[in-house]
Amino acid sequence: MNEELFDYIIVGAGSAGCVLASRLSENPDVRVLLLEAGASDRRLDVALPLAVSRLWPNPTLTWGFMSEPQQQLNGRSIPVARGKMLGGTSSLNGMMAIRGHARDYDGWAAQGLSGWSYAEVLPYFRRLESHWRGASEFHGTDGPVTVSRHPAPSPLLERARAAATLAGFPLTDDFNGERTDGFGMPDFTVDANGRRASTSAAYLKPARNRSNLAIRTRATAERVLFNGREADGVAYHIDGVRRMARAQREVILCGGAINSPQLLMLSGVGPAEQLRTLGIEVVADRMEVGENLVDHPGAGMELRLEPAWGFESNLRFDRAVRAFFSWLLRGQGVMGAPPVVISANVATRPADPEVDLHFLLIPLAMESRLWFPGVRSPHGAAMGAMWSLNYPRSRGHVRLKSPHFLDHPAIDFRLLADPFDQREMVRGFRILRDLLRQPPLAELLGEMVRPVTEPVTDDEIMAYVRETAATAYHPACTCRMGADPDSVVDGELRVRGVNRLRVVDASVFPTLPGGNTNLPVIMVAEKAADLIRGRQTTATPAPAEATAT
Repeated sequence: MNEELFDYIIVGAGSAGCVLASRLSENPDVRVLLLEAGASDRRLDVALPLAVSRLWPNPTLTWGFMSEPQQQLNGRSIPVARGKMLGGTSSLNGMMAIRGHARDYDGWAAQGLSGWSYAEVLPYFRRLESHWRGASEFHGTDGPVTVSRHPAPSPLLERARAAATLAGFPLTDDFNGERTDGFGMPDFTVDANGRRASTSAAYLKPARNRSNLAIRTRATAERVLFNGREADGVAYHIDGVRRMARAQREVILCGGAINSPQLLMLSGVGPAEQLRTLGIEVVADRMEVGENLVDHPGAGMELRLEPAWGFESNLRFDRAVRAFFSWLLRGQGVMGAPPVVISANVATRPADPEVDLHFLLIPLAMESRLWFPGVRSPHGAAMGAMWSLNYPRSRGHVRLKSPHFLDHPAIDFRLLADPFDQREMVRGFRILRDLLRQPPLAELLGEMVRPVTEPVTDDEIMAYVRETAATAYHPACTCRMGADPDSVVDGELRVRGVNRLRVVDASVFPTLPGGNTNLPVIMVAEKAADLIRGRQTTATPAPAEATAT
């Protein structure tokens, strides 16, 4: 049995793991091992931003997780797309650079988590990015992750902004700036050459030749090794061969909201009764490991769109080839970002400042693919319109099905189990439909094609939601950080009940931010690196925001 000795062992080379591997190995006096179950991310389809919709269903790049049948979704199992390659889900996500809102992080601090207020995490958001807008109280310019504006905004953008204004919504020019709510064009984690700026590209690639950093791909973790209640290593497998690595300082789990609680439970840290039932020796009885699973639930509709305004024409084979080479050689054009019309995070309940709903318009049919000159487009021009809940109340769990590390866990979101979420999904449909009826958009839109028959009553809308709803691929909170003794990790991300073991990924979020999750995960990892190294970052004075978001 092969055994190696390191100072730090990081399990999972995703959005958090790549950050920690880079930051911790900056010290030449420590040895760092990074384990990743997937392979390299050096693929053209990963680098190409427009190819994003082809990545999520690819079984060679994801874990292939499916949820348990969801009771409120007519018993459907829904996909849980988690990246399985260097960069993890940052190598296959939609690249929208949206952090959430100040009140999200102030809410963490209000739970007793010192160091996690908006003013205290903002320096880490600034540290991680190199932003096209330049340095400001909100943005940094020296970070590893390039944040760019959309290279080819849709011609529908201004019409969508006008429609939002007519519908009574605010506009924003920067979802991470002074006003984080409103309708606008998001920024994207895409580098200056038009390539995806995953954490593998941004953090790991510059660090991978360091002699004190070992990277093992196709290395699937079996369990954390304990000496009593002290984590001192990891057992893992490469090509069917079991290996062991020992950590002189710490083991750090960065597997995400599904894999991290699974590995904790496989290692004996979790609900004791459940573990004993599976024959797993209990190291620490931690009832909340795997609990509190939450994601942003959402659904979408689709309407016919005047062809001159759609993205469909860009998918004609000859035009797509020209656009591809423009991207490949110059990093320019429509291939450099997803074809977004407009995005929104907005407060829609009177007298309530909570930014409760997210909207996204895309000028493309969901099934659109390449088509050839002289052949009629198989789907035609369409406007896809999605809505989701920023702060759902339903909670689920991740639990083991077996004690074998290669078996997928049971993932049950209990999506829309809370009646509040059901009502909000119906309300979200109505608000989005009203937006699409505003003249600047309505005059370009035709009949609704998804659903085939437009729902009218609340029951009809809810029936459609049950048939089609899924998640935004933002699972979180299964190793909840908290100041209370029941939380899985403390405010320094140390697993309670054991020593020398931390979790650093979206599973530690106390609550789900009202935005995308990639930048918040990178922020958590940047802060974790400082916590591990004993460094402190001075809080930034909270900027005066235009809204209480």
